[in-house]
Amino acid sequence: MSRAHRPAPSSPSARRLRASLGVVALLVLASACPAQGDAPKAGDAKTSAGTNAGNTKTAGDTKTAGDTKTAGDTKTAVADTKAAEPLGRVLDGPLPIASLLGKPPAEVQPLLSEPLGKGMVRTSCVRFLPERTWFSCQFATQRYGDRSGAYAAIAVEYSDGLSTAVAFEGPKNATGPFDARAALAYVGLDLPGEPKVENPDADAVVYAWFNAAARLLIDGRQYRVVVSSVGADWARTKIEVILNDPLNEAERARVIERPTADAK
Repeated sequence: MSRAHRPAPSSPSARRLRASLGVVALLVLASACPAQGDAPKAGDAKTSAGTNAGNTKTAGDTKTAGDTKTAGDTKTAVADTKAAEPLGRVLDGPLPIASLLGKPPAEVQPLLSEPLGKGMVRTSCVRFLPERTWFSCQFATQRYGDRSGAYAAIAVEYSDGLSTAVAFEGPKNATGPFDARAALAYVGLDLPGEPKVENPDADAVVYAWFNAAARLLIDGRQYRVVVSSVGADWARTKIEVILNDPLNEAERARVIERPTADAK
């Protein structure tokens, strides 16, 4: 039987080579793992910068979001306040106002008495938007008697075949001193805003509620209201409800210069 093979004893030079390789390995490991407290390497600095950048963005976002939210909330609150403003109201009165406006003559005239005299026609209409704006139309106006006995007369204006204004003249059953709000209540109106007041003559007074003050919508259309009186006499008082909607596309195409014959 042969002897078992044994490794030859290493030479001194081989032992020195293995020792040198071990030292090199330790140095490589040491360089890859810095000791606690050493300055961070480039990779660490990049990671730290990314973290700080994230923190900075978060802080900026918080500030911006807060500012934007506050501005948005304020804007919404203003819009909500406007939306919460009360509208004008059509109440019960001697005659149904809503039934007298936005209707053809065939529907308006049965609610009234016989015509009083001849009417008037022209080929132009006017709106206050807020400037006085004229446009071509088929306009007519007619005064009627009042079968209810509440008024001395009622005047109706028609534009392109529909009633666009009604004037209640001389409220017969009004009592007490003349008052513009009492005149509104008499015909069946309640308006939220304050009127513009003018005195065209020494004994005449005009109270005008334009769109923003009247806030009066009838069948979705905007109306202005005028109360006028001479000598604070109910018999010489008139309450007018007048269409003052923005012009539609067809009406804008017919805007004209102020005609020779003026209109209300």
